Amino acid sequence: MDYSIHYTMRADGPDGEMIEATVPEQPFVFSDGDPEVLPALLDAVRNGVVGEPFTLLIPCAEAYGPELDDAYVVLPKAQFIDDEGLDDDALKEDEVVVMRDDTGAEIHGVVVDVIGDRVEVDFNHPLCGMDLHFEVNIMSA
Repeated sequence: MDYSIHYTMRADGPDGEMIEATVPEQPFVFSDGDPEVLPALLDAVRNGVVGEPFTLLIPCAEAYGPELDDAYVVLPKAQFIDDEGLDDDALKEDEVVVMRDDTGAEIHGVVVDVIGDRVEVDFNHPLCGMDLHFEVNIMSA
């Protein structure tokens, strides 16, 4: 089954910082069992009624989990050299870097610090450590 929803997602409760929201012209459309959808959100949508808005709070542990210290990694700058050389612009604090893990899968990290020839990167999911509050309206199911 396919679902089409409008939602607003906030950090840590109904008055928290807005993280993202759909717009009327572009609802979020997904299929039942889509691995990209948080299980608690999928369950709530499955049990919801088209046209009846609801709110949902997904605790950190059921969303993206707590922030993990071992997801902070210090890497040599040499690991960021590609065919075009070293891109110093990509190695600034808060810049997103894209790398590959041992299996070849793409992983995203955020540069935390650059010290000499070393780069500290945070590979935690950007939403880890947060309870997520959703306001949802199911448009179709």
